[in-house]
Amino acid sequence: MKIIVLIPFFCLIFLPAFLFGQQDSTKHPIYKSEVLLGFHVGIVQPVFSVQRGNLNWLDRFDLYSIGFPIGLTLNTGGKLLFDFELVPFIHPYLQSEQAYIVHLLIHPGVLLPMGHGWTLGLRAAFEAGVNQFGFTPLLNKGFKMKSGKVLFFELVLPARFGPQKESGYTQVAGLHFGIGF
Repeated sequence: MKIIVLIPFFCLIFLPAFLFGQQDSTKHPIYKSEVLLGFHVGIVQPVFSVQRGNLNWLDRFDLYSIGFPIGLTLNTGGKLLFDFELVPFIHPYLQSEQAYIVHLLIHPGVLLPMGHGWTLGLRAAFEAGVNQFGFTPLLNKGFKMKSGKVLFFELVLPARFGPQKESGYTQVAGLHFGIGF
């Protein structure tokens, strides 16, 4: 039932990405003065987490999750860029009565292009559905394609607090792969 609710949401997000991504950039050049610089879609895979000194690899069934980032990048008029991501996460429970949990990460942040395709970033993080919050530093490397799109990979280091007082602080490392339009 939950997946049926998510299908229209994904269509609303991916349809504009597909339509705008098909435009010929020679007819419609993107100028630095425009507010919308682009958007991206991808897949993010947490690799490991550290909580209270315990290292947990996320290949275990009870810790595995996967996210699907969808984002917009806006020009601020300066060197910093504003980037807003929504990341639906799916956490399957393969050995439980509950099949899976889906939650949404609201992920606004700033990006600082460093040149040669490298970008540093910092995002605020609000995880609706699991009651966590925190921040996410990132390092991004983009590769321009002939079509004008950009393939990128990103090292993300999510830092989270909660959901209970006793939970404390959790540090995660993950990889984000995607395409920018």
